[in-house]
Amino acid sequence: MISVDRLREEQALGMKEQEWAGPEALCPGWQEEEVSDGEGPEDSGHPDPTAHAYEVLQHTLRLEGMPLTIDRTGQPRTGSGPLDMTVCVLGSPTAFLPVLLEGGTRYPGAMVLCLAPAWASRVPSETSPGSWSLLLSRGVSFEAGGCTALEEFVPPRRATYVTGTFGSEGSWEGELARDLNCPTGGSALLTRWLEDPLLSRWLLSARAGLTVPPTLAFITGLWETLPEEPEPPGVHLVRLQDPQGQESLVRDEVGAFLEGSSMQPYDQVAVRLSGWRWRGTDPHSTHRKVEGEAVAQAVAALLKGLREEESILLEALVPTARLPTLPPRSAAPRLPMALRICTVVCRSWGDRPQLCQVACTAGRAEVPVRHGSALPLGLDSSLRQWGLADAAQRQALAGQLREAAEAAMAALLAAEGELSPAQRGGARAHTDVLGVDFLLACVDGTLELVALSANCLRCLETCLLAEGMGHDVGQPAGDVPRLLAECLLHRAQCHLVEGKDILLIGAGGVSKSFVWEAAREYGLRIHLVESDPEHFAAGLVETFLPYDSREHCRDEEHAERVLEMLHARGLRPDACLSYWDDCVVLTALLCQRLGLPGCPPAAVRLAKQKSRTHQHLQRCRRGRPPPAAFSVPCRRLRSHGDVERAAGAVPFPAVAKLEFGAGAVGVRLVENAGQCHAHAAQLWHDLRADADHPGIGLGWGNAMLLMEYVPGTEHDVDLVLFEGRLLGAWVSDNGPTRVPTFLETAATLPSCLPADRQAQLVRAALRCCRACGLRHGVFNVELKLGPAGPRLLEINPRMGGFYLRDWIRAVYGPDLLLAAVLLALGLPPVLPSRPAPRQQLAGVMCLASEHGRALRGGVMAALQGLQRRGLVRLNPLFEEAGGRYEEPCLSVACAGDGPAEACGRLLGLCQALGIDSPQYPVGHFLSHFK
Repeated sequence: MISVDRLREEQALGMKEQEWAGPEALCPGWQEEEVSDGEGPEDSGHPDPTAHAYEVLQHTLRLEGMPLTIDRTGQPRTGSGPLDMTVCVLGSPTAFLPVLLEGGTRYPGAMVLCLAPAWASRVPSETSPGSWSLLLSRGVSFEAGGCTALEEFVPPRRATYVTGTFGSEGSWEGELARDLNCPTGGSALLTRWLEDPLLSRWLLSARAGLTVPPTLAFITGLWETLPEEPEPPGVHLVRLQDPQGQESLVRDEVGAFLEGSSMQPYDQVAVRLSGWRWRGTDPHSTHRKVEGEAVAQAVAALLKGLREEESILLEALVPTARLPTLPPRSAAPRLPMALRICTVVCRSWGDRPQLCQVACTAGRAEVPVRHGSALPLGLDSSLRQWGLADAAQRQALAGQLREAAEAAMAALLAAEGELSPAQRGGARAHTDVLGVDFLLACVDGTLELVALSANCLRCLETCLLAEGMGHDVGQPAGDVPRLLAECLLHRAQCHLVEGKDILLIGAGGVSKSFVWEAAREYGLRIHLVESDPEHFAAGLVETFLPYDSREHCRDEEHAERVLEMLHARGLRPDACLSYWDDCVVLTALLCQRLGLPGCPPAAVRLAKQKSRTHQHLQRCRRGRPPPAAFSVPCRRLRSHGDVERAAGAVPFPAVAKLEFGAGAVGVRLVENAGQCHAHAAQLWHDLRADADHPGIGLGWGNAMLLMEYVPGTEHDVDLVLFEGRLLGAWVSDNGPTRVPTFLETAATLPSCLPADRQAQLVRAALRCCRACGLRHGVFNVELKLGPAGPRLLEINPRMGGFYLRDWIRAVYGPDLLLAAVLLALGLPPVLPSRPAPRQQLAGVMCLASEHGRALRGGVMAALQGLQRRGLVRLNPLFEEAGGRYEEPCLSVACAGDGPAEACGRLLGLCQALGIDSPQYPVGHFLSHFK
C-alpha cells in the first residue's frame, strides 16, 4: 500500500489547510455517467438510418486519413466456405472502428461491419438444435491498409463470431445476436446484467475482493440474478416484500447505515435509482450524512415507482484522495478536483483477463466526471499531476490497478458463467470486453483503489479517444485495437475448428495426455492411428485405428494401409497432424496423399535425419549469413569403420548420438575415438529395435552420428510458420546439461537473453527451417549460442515436447496445439503480434534414479497439493525408469515476476522436498538464468 503520510513526509511542503477547503467532500465525480453516445443506425432519428450510418462511417474514415469505402455490390463476393472466418460487428459504425481496422490488417477480409438488420438473417443451426446461425448477405469488409468495401455475399456469409452495440432495449443488434451457435461477445441481456450498478458492485466486492463505496440497496421481488451468498463488505441489501408502507423499516435501515462504521470516513451520500431504465442518470438527490430524516424521505419517495429488478441505492460519496502537491504558483485557493480511472479489460487466450489500457478523466469535484466530459490522460501523467512524484510509487499503483481490473473481470466472468443460457442471451454469449471504473481514494492513510462499476463500451470509447489523441502528437499506436482484434479473431478461430475431423498419427505417452483434454476443449473429432492396440487414449477419441507403424523404413507402405482404413470407414479428415516424433514422416506422406496442408515428405525426412540436416545446410551458401553458418560438422555412424573415418573429420571432444533419436537418449560426450567406439558398441548392443526403448526413433534403425561439440548456452526456439511466413516465435533457456549424457536439467521461459540475442536465435532457426523446406507448421529447433552466434543442434519437425506447450500457454497465452491444428487446416493462426510475458517460469527435471524414492514416498503428493493451490506447475513426462538410457520423469516449475524470483522459489521448494542434493545440485542448474 502507498502511504499518504509518507508522501507528505517526502515532499515536506508547507501546505495550508485552506487549500483543501471547499466542496471536494461532495465529490460525485465517480457517479454514473450519461448513456454512451455510440449511436446505432436505428437510433439516430434519420429518415434513412442505414444511409446515415454509412455516411458516418465515411466521415470517420476521412478524418482518420483512410480511403473511403469502395462499393463492390455490383460484383457479389462468392465462394465463402466452412473455413472462412467472419467476425461480424453489429450496429454503430464508430464504436469498434479502430478494432475493425486493426483486424482488417491482421486478417484481411475477416472483419465485417453490419449496419442494418436487412443485411443479415437468422436460420436454424444445423449443428446446435435450438440455436441459430447468423448469415450476412451484405456488409462492409475491412482489408489491409485501412481499405474497406461494401460487399454483397452470395451465398450469404456465415458469422463465426458476433459482437456489437447491444445497449438499446429491443434493438435489432440484440435480436440478431440472440441464441446464436457461434461465440457472441455480449448480448442485450448481458449488457443489462453487467451494467446494473448494484449487481456489479456486489460481485466486485464479493468475488474480486475489491473495495467499493459503502452502499445500502433497497430491492423488491426475487432478483434471481443476485448470487446466493453472504453480503459482501461494503454492500447491505434490504428486501422489501411490498414497497408500500415501509417508511418505518426504511428509516431504521437508513439510520443504521448512516451511523455505521463503513460510513464513518464520509460526510455525503447520494440517493439514486438503479436499473436499466435509470442507466446513466444523475442521482435523485445528495445529502449530508447528518440529514438522516431527509435521506429516509428521499428513499421512501422513490419506492412508489420501483419495478422488479430495480433498486434504490444509498451510497457514500467517496472523495478522490488528496495528495500533497507542489506549492501553488499563485495565492488563489485551489479548486478541489475529482479523478476517474477507467480500464478496458479483455478475455485473452485461455479465457484469462488482460488489462488493455487505462485512461483517466479529471474534473471539478462538485460536478460529475463523466466519460466524454473531458479529454482523458494516461495514468502516469494523471498521478504525477495529482502529486505522486515518485516513479516507483506510480509503477506500484499501476500494478495494483492491473491486478484489480483483471480480478474484476475474472469475478464477473465467473458469475456470468453461473447464469443460464436464457439469462445470458444464448449458450455461446459471453462478455469478451468490458470496462471497469475506479476511484483513487485515501483509506486509513493509504492510497486505495475503489471499484465503482462495470460497463460494456464507455471505458472503451474513452481509451480509444486517448489513443487517438496520442496519435495526433506522433505517439506510437497503443494496445487496445491490437489486443481486442486478436481477442475477437482468436475466439472466431476457436469456433472454426469445432467439429473438425482431425487424423492424428501416434498417441504418444503420458507427456502427451494434454492432447485429449485440449481436443474436448476445442470440440475436435480425433481419429487416432496408434501402434499400441491397448493405448489408454483408445476410449478418448472419436475413432481408434490400431495399426502397427513402428517400422518406419516402410512408411510409404504404412501410408497406403492407413488410407485403406480411412476409406473403409468412410472417414474424410479435414486435417492430419502428429506431435509424436516417430510419426512425422508418415504424417507428411498422408497429408500429401490426402491433399491436405503440410510439409513435403522430403523436407520432413531431411529434418528427421540429423546428419542429413547438417550436411544439407552446409551446402546452403546463399544469404547473409547463409544457413551453412549455423550447421555443425558431423558424420553418420553405422559401423566401427565409420567411427574411424569420422574421427578424422570431426574434431574432439565430440558428441555421439542416435541419428533419429529423441529425448537425448543415447547422447554422450566423447573425448577421443576410443570412447566413441566404446559408446557405439554399447548402444548398438542395447538399442536395436523400437521395443528396446519405444519413442526414440529406433523404428528408423539405430544408426548414430558424430558431431562437433559446440560450446555455449543451450536454447529451444519454437516457431509457427504459415507458408514460409513467420507468425510466432518463443525462446526458452536450458540450464547446464549433465555431462557426459547431456540430459536436460532445468529451463526457464521467457529467455533471460537480451532481445538482440534472442533475435539471433529466432533468425537462425527460421533460416534453417526454410532451407530444409519446412515452411508450414509448428517446429521446435534446438540451438547453442556462443560468442560467435547461434549453431544448430537439431530440428524437430513437430511441436515442442516436454513442458513447452504448457509453459508457452501459461506465460504468453497462445496454444501451440491449436496453432498446429489451424495450420493443418490451412489457416494462419492468430497469434500475438507483440507477445508480452505475464510471468517467469523456471523448472527443474526429476529423474527416477535421483528422485524416484522421494516421489513415491510422499513428495509427489505434496507437489500435487501445491499445484492445486497454484504454487507449482507439474508436467509428467515419462514413466519412472532408470538405467543407462534414462529420461526425465517429471518437470517441476515455479513462477515469479522475474528469473530471480522464479528461481529462488524453485530452489527453496527443491531444498525443502529433497529434490536438491549434492548429486543433483539444483542451484547450479539454475545458475545460468540471470
